[in-house]
Amino acid sequence: MALGMLFFFGFLVFAVNVTYNLYATSVVNALALDAARDVAERNGTSPAEARSDFLAEVGGTGATLELVEDGEVVRATLEFKTNALLPQFSDDRAFGVIKRTFEVRIEEQQDP
Repeated sequence: MALGMLFFFGFLVFAVNVTYNLYATSVVNALALDAARDVAERNGTSPAEARSDFLAEVGGTGATLELVEDGEVVRATLEFKTNALLPQFSDDRAFGVIKRTFEVRIEEQQDP
């Protein structure tokens, strides 16, 4: 009975850890994409302002975001380290370090 309870709670903690990392990945990706979109819309938001807004939303811990305007696109490079509930034995994890690059096209509004 005790062994069954140990396995149950072990899998429960594992499931919560996976769910938390998937949630963090989704939220951080959406915030980075929103920051790149804000710069691409050319509504007065500079890359530095969008980056500071992103860091304010994320909390600034373990997050880096680079926004670069490159001709017709805004390129956002994101790196974020999530927290884990389970102990980490090495830096190589399936979940935990998010590295993404987004490209958002700059579209100018044309006057009729």
